[in-house]
Amino acid sequence: MATYHRLLKVALGKEPADLLITGAELINVITRDIYPVTVGICEDTIAFVDSAEEDIHRSAVNTIDASGKWLAPGLIDSHMHIESTHVTPEFFCDAVVPRGVTTVVQDPHEIANVIGVAGIDYMINASRGLPLRVLTFAPTCVPAVPGLETAGATIDATDVRELLKRDEIIGLAEVMDYWGVIRQEPRVTAIVKEGLESKKMLTGHIRGLDGPELNTYLAAGIESDHEVLSEAGILYRSRLGMLVEIVCSKHRDNIQEVVESWRTRGHLSNVVLVTDDIPPNELIKEGHLDRGVRRAIALGMAPVDALRAATFGPAIRLRRFDLGQIAPGKVADILVISDLEQFVVQQVIASGSLVARDGCMIAPSQPGVPVPDDAYQTVRISPPEPDSFTIPAQGTDVHAKVLVNRGRGELERRPLPVTDGLVNWHGQADLSLVAVFHRHGKNNNKTLVLLKDSGLKAGAIGTTYAHDSHNLVIIGRNAADMAHVAGSLISMGGGYCAVGDGQILGKVALPISGIMAAADVETVARGFDAFSRAATALGVRDNPVGLLTSLCLPVVPRYRPTDCGLVDVDAKRFIPPFGV
Repeated sequence: MATYHRLLKVALGKEPADLLITGAELINVITRDIYPVTVGICEDTIAFVDSAEEDIHRSAVNTIDASGKWLAPGLIDSHMHIESTHVTPEFFCDAVVPRGVTTVVQDPHEIANVIGVAGIDYMINASRGLPLRVLTFAPTCVPAVPGLETAGATIDATDVRELLKRDEIIGLAEVMDYWGVIRQEPRVTAIVKEGLESKKMLTGHIRGLDGPELNTYLAAGIESDHEVLSEAGILYRSRLGMLVEIVCSKHRDNIQEVVESWRTRGHLSNVVLVTDDIPPNELIKEGHLDRGVRRAIALGMAPVDALRAATFGPAIRLRRFDLGQIAPGKVADILVISDLEQFVVQQVIASGSLVARDGCMIAPSQPGVPVPDDAYQTVRISPPEPDSFTIPAQGTDVHAKVLVNRGRGELERRPLPVTDGLVNWHGQADLSLVAVFHRHGKNNNKTLVLLKDSGLKAGAIGTTYAHDSHNLVIIGRNAADMAHVAGSLISMGGGYCAVGDGQILGKVALPISGIMAAADVETVARGFDAFSRAATALGVRDNPVGLLTSLCLPVVPRYRPTDCGLVDVDAKRFIPPFGV
């Protein structure tokens, strides 16, 4: 923070401000009104906010004339994963700061599921010294549900205790094993207790819970959830005192429900906007947290309330009372907005320094630390042969438990013939084969299940980025192309790949733990676009990246394939995908 004695002299007008912003209207997220002000900054701190009526004459070393524009606090994303943008922290910073994001709270559980605590250390160290403030939660889901999947590493209560001792760790990341919490299973119970003992925040992840189960989850001390999918869900959780985090990505957009709740009940003090997972091509085209603010305004929410949900609300939730508002003594994270209705951020001031203008960084961020060697060559599996994608069976027919649509995760029982000792599903135009291979070198696990309505008509698509254990996942219509996808992903060190008729149609390499690249977001986004176009050409109808990444997460109801088998999520047990 600014030097105490100098800050007070600047506030009193006895010394010039380092930076003076004049002519703008302040969007006050506390009082929810807008009025003209002059703002003075001393070092990294706001020294004064003078209203136009006071007519106080101030001096300054530098001045920004913001006439005809608005001032707002820097945006705060209180739940997100940098790895989901598939670039390292410095490149992420340069993509989001010009959009008005000045603070994020990362949960680095994606890389932790591959290389453990070393991955957490890298993400923290690589985020130091950036013009983006990066706070960190201690991952709790490495893996998300032990025994139902195999990750590359394991983080237990002892590891969590040591992480929570660090000043830079501000709490427990999303506790995804909600059934484990409710049933008081030993591992997750011990982790939650470490969070409670630390007196730091405990954050959640649930879907579909209500009644006694939701009450039990909250009684354990967990405070938030970002899986709310309806206006009724917002109200239900709000009445129980839960912080409701609304994901504002394009493919998980519940902003409409927030706006309807706002219209019905006025300001929502416990609702904040977050991003959770934003792939690079979406970030470039749609935006980051700024998209949520922009869309809420477009849907009719008052701009001051949309901004409050992305500034003051998250700051209070994070117990960072020095952030989220433009007021004396607060950190000088300030946005100069040229178009309030479209939420166009013209200039970004972070900790008192002008760091971005007109959508670009003034100076590119520099890597803080090198990527650890352990983060490379993490796809530790031999290339599978085409016969790895066949399903042996006895008799003349079998009954398959077919996954119906990744969103609902339901099962459909379907009879299929057996030809030459193999399940013959190829005549079913609405089916594709899902193969999940353990890829971290701990075992030779493999699971094959059938998926309905992926849209895939030919070829195969695959990735090594599959929440949260990040095993090798391939969806295909024929064994040869599926084997080709697997081999390509292994040779690239991970990423996404689409193959048709034996040819690679689109790919993007993510060699850092099979989930990130040391490249700018624009470059990685072009690879994602190429992959998505290829998957669409093969018939995938809806968001091929989302299809692959969320299919195997065994905390999303109701049935999910992992490297260990087909999981009944609610019962936390395996069921056979094929039988007589």
